Amino acid sequence: MRRSTRILVVFLATAAIESSMFAVGIKETARLTISGPGLSQPLEVTDENTLAFSNVFAGTFIGEPAVNPPDAELPRYRIVFDIQTAEGVRAAAYTVLYCKDRWTGDAFVYVPGYGDDGYRRNIGTILREGQDGRWHRAATPWSQAINRHLP
Repeated sequence: MRRSTRILVVFLATAAIESSMFAVGIKETARLTISGPGLSQPLEVTDENTLAFSNVFAGTFIGEPAVNPPDAELPRYRIVFDIQTAEGVRAAAYTVLYCKDRWTGDAFVYVPGYGDDGYRRNIGTILREGQDGRWHRAATPWSQAINRHLP
């Protein structure tokens, strides 16, 4: 094998190894930012347990569609997802509204629909046809993890 060919092979092998190492964690949620009533400033959540249930692309936080929207009197929290990309962390890549009825324990998540604040941001990350613009029950493991951070 010629020297220039060997150098090219070594370079490509090194690049492949580095890119596969770099790819670990891509498209995972890197951070959540929660804002809403009872929080004097936005709360950043980076604990692995909560983030494990917060994958934007897997939709692990979204449960079944809610038959009725939650009571409008319930406090609403805006949850913003930052995701890891090949280029680094993409801040504010996705956003939802979250509320929990402290009396019944029911938790809900709203995926913004057309015309809602956050919709254009969300569809730039992932389009959830049939889920956008609707309230859903929040997945239980996710809501339990989120609730640990709320007042």
